[in-house]
Amino acid sequence: MANNHAPVRAGPAVAVADDTGASPADLLRLALRQIGCPPAVPDANKNSARVLLDLAAFASDSPVVVRRELVEALLDLLAADGWTSLAIASSADSASTWLGNRDVAVLADLLGYQYVTGSGTPYDVIDLSEQLPDAPPAAGQDQWSGRLSRAWTEADLRIVFAKCRTDQHDNVALCMNTLLYALPLADKDDHYRLRTDPWLALLPLLETSAPHIAIVDACGAAHGSGGLQAPRALATHAIIAGSDVLAVDCATAIKMGADPASSPLIAALIARLGRPSLSGLVGSLAPFPGFLLPDPMLVDATRQRQRSPTLMRLSAPWLQQVDTALFPFKHPLDAKCNQAIAPRLGRLDDDPSARALLVYANWALGAWAAAVEAARIGGAKDQLLRKEARLSAATLACSDADFLSMERELDELRGWLATPPEVAGPLRWRRIEQAVLFEYQRAFPVPLAEFASRVDIARSIAYMNDYIGGELRVLTRDAQGRPLHQGERNVYLPQPNYVAWWGGKEIDVSKIESVHYGDGEQRMVWKTLHSENASAVFDDGIITFSATDGGTRVSIFGRQLFALPPLLESLQLERYPELRDRLTEHAYSTFFARTFSNFEALLEGREIAIGMARHVPSTPHDSAPRPVDALAELATTLGDLAATLFEGVLRPGARSGKAHIDTDGFAHFEAPAAASAPQNALTAWVGSFWQGYGEALARDLGKGVQALWPRT
Repeated sequence: MANNHAPVRAGPAVAVADDTGASPADLLRLALRQIGCPPAVPDANKNSARVLLDLAAFASDSPVVVRRELVEALLDLLAADGWTSLAIASSADSASTWLGNRDVAVLADLLGYQYVTGSGTPYDVIDLSEQLPDAPPAAGQDQWSGRLSRAWTEADLRIVFAKCRTDQHDNVALCMNTLLYALPLADKDDHYRLRTDPWLALLPLLETSAPHIAIVDACGAAHGSGGLQAPRALATHAIIAGSDVLAVDCATAIKMGADPASSPLIAALIARLGRPSLSGLVGSLAPFPGFLLPDPMLVDATRQRQRSPTLMRLSAPWLQQVDTALFPFKHPLDAKCNQAIAPRLGRLDDDPSARALLVYANWALGAWAAAVEAARIGGAKDQLLRKEARLSAATLACSDADFLSMERELDELRGWLATPPEVAGPLRWRRIEQAVLFEYQRAFPVPLAEFASRVDIARSIAYMNDYIGGELRVLTRDAQGRPLHQGERNVYLPQPNYVAWWGGKEIDVSKIESVHYGDGEQRMVWKTLHSENASAVFDDGIITFSATDGGTRVSIFGRQLFALPPLLESLQLERYPELRDRLTEHAYSTFFARTFSNFEALLEGREIAIGMARHVPSTPHDSAPRPVDALAELATTLGDLAATLFEGVLRPGARSGKAHIDTDGFAHFEAPAAASAPQNALTAWVGSFWQGYGEALARDLGKGVQALWPRT
């Protein structure tokens, strides 16, 4: 069971200790004393303290990790106050999928941790991907969601110790970024940044086992546009500490000269948890002299590129400055690309041409990835990755009164379509307060009981057109076990699909749902509480299955107001009502015709899901295949084809077939077919020249392919 007691004595939420004449250890002691820490052991049986670190350095002297001397000074302070079960803790990150020597124990050893401080205080090194609870996750949840190491959750004192550093994606990366290392899965980019939002991944930890103390090491910060990839040290002299993790991050961001909300992670947590209080802060928030934040254009361009899972996972090892003597690359193609690219990006703030090249390369790659995604949305949906979207605690906390209020509101709203204009076809609609109010109906020649047994009304949201992922949680059930109240988060592809070419967002909404069952009718009412990506203002509705003499009539009533991409918004379509109405009617007719086709497919037992399922890790260190493996295989195939093509063009008399490359890198070709003798000496010379040139080119190409992608 998680230990949620707060052993920290009351004091200021945040303290900033900065003094150029003091040692880092003295600054640490001062900052902790100002917030009433470290606390004394509350009980002889409750003496375990864990210090969470980000150990993900790429060189032994890297400025992006907390200096070991400070960590051990903290452990000595804790020991002096009676804490005897001490440990530093962390977990592997995505670099472990492309570099060697990235286990927690190995990283700690390479950074100089020796399980005992210079003053003789013993401590342990804990991998937080271990000691996970055996209890299965709640139904409908990701099997890894909310599972945290008992070494962290059962600790009597939890401390997160982060480094003051910049980041090309997050702008600033502080305690909240370090908290991701308390989560067990190693491929953090994939699981906690691409599949979900980092703040949502952290919510279970913040709700059940948040740190008691947060500390930022700003004694030598990593600043500038290089971020984690090409860190640059700055002689700063400060320690920021507090009992509120978010407040510590906000104060540190201000010291760095940044708006705290410039970090998407901090901004999302402020929106979710509220702005932390800095009243009573001890110390100064004056920015560090000479501190450089990342170039804003580089941050924006990096975010564009990293929206693509393929590009994010493919390019990470190519851009990272790495001491390969300590951390060898696992794949030779990563090593070659890193050797060619990373050294040219080592001094971005001093080399405007390199910075501009990286910015435009990121933008170009991001635009290419967005175009590929838009093309798949329009015509190859099975090539899309399904989305993982988790419900927030706020959605699950709704009361019975909230469900009743929702039903009354939607029933009243339905009256606005009671006297519709005469329309032909299954769709009727009108605009009310900018939102589209609509109803779409269709009859099925299937009895209600049979229809409802094959099309579960409680899951009808997931059966709609272009549903690409989400989570459904049943909150209450009736005596027969059927859902009555539900919370659901669902993600749809951009609607209509063509807005993806204009930068349209996926529709990502969290809803509450109420289900009713009757002999002649079933219905479900839903209302959107919030949209995680601000893609929708309204997405509310009622779906009804009604028995008729000929079978079942299905009706979907709704109110929707989706955000348009800025480019389409700028067209001000409200000035052209006829065009806007035609586009609206076409979009709704298409969407619900396809939705009802999904219902028909379910009646016939056909699969309706779109997209590809994501890799499900069987262990914390299990990860999806990396894109570089597919790229290397493709390059090898293209190299073989190119060698054969050159041979065929330059030696037309040769037999077709692939070159065979031996273990020494030499290419072997089949003997050419018999050819007629040349007509004269000039023809013979020209033919001999091109034949030799072709053989040399094919041989060199074969050697190059073998060197880059050795065969196994």
